[in-house]
Amino acid sequence: MKNSILKGLVLSLAILFSLTLSVQAAEDKPDSLADVWVMIPNPGQEAQFETAFKKHIQFRTEKNDAREWKVYRPTIGTRMDRYIVRYCCTKWNDVDAYQKWQSDNKILEHWYANVDQYVARYEHFYTRIDFANSHWPEEEGYRYFAVTDYRVKMGQWKDVEAMKKILSDSAIAMKWPYSWVWGQRIGGKGGLSLVIPYRNYAEMTPPDSSFAQALAKHMSNEDKAEELLEDWSENFKSTTYTVYRLVDEMSMKTK
Repeated sequence: MKNSILKGLVLSLAILFSLTLSVQAAEDKPDSLADVWVMIPNPGQEAQFETAFKKHIQFRTEKNDAREWKVYRPTIGTRMDRYIVRYCCTKWNDVDAYQKWQSDNKILEHWYANVDQYVARYEHFYTRIDFANSHWPEEEGYRYFAVTDYRVKMGQWKDVEAMKKILSDSAIAMKWPYSWVWGQRIGGKGGLSLVIPYRNYAEMTPPDSSFAQALAKHMSNEDKAEELLEDWSENFKSTTYTVYRLVDEMSMKTK
């Protein structure tokens, strides 16, 4: 298990995606919350779901929805039947106002009348983005997003936060040639995530020097670098690696 966790870290430590320790600890920081829905259509009704979803997005656009919802689908990994509907970023203080806008414009009534019949299951959670320890690109054009989800062991969050900063600062200092963002999931089982964006599959080719090798060079000590990564991996029960594809035709367009 340790080796698999370490491998996942080395392969994807250029996409970090994390949130704060808990809802209680995650005090409101402006525009740091991603609102995330997971939708799984009824078996055999993906086409009907997509058609109805596109019509609903058009309805939201006509009602001047302030959120540009984006849709993602897994292209590498498990649970390939999922649609991830995500908006980033908002803050707790804006959630009530957005819900009022939905109510005033009968947004949910339209959803339940036209789309809900094709959905077998929903999940809803928020992700708090840790921009302070992330290195996200300003440019657009990324189509694929590799996400490593970490299941943190009980009582290990303090160590995770401290080591996450060390690894992130090291990646920036040694000019690691990828972008990344950390996030912490609020809702369900929670957990830490690391996200790395790519424009295409070719960009997923591992670099000549792995993160572990680059870290050893940066620290001028291979043993200390290896020990740091080993200690990092010990904080987690398991990891899951998934690559998501942005679905343009189902996403709301930039205004």
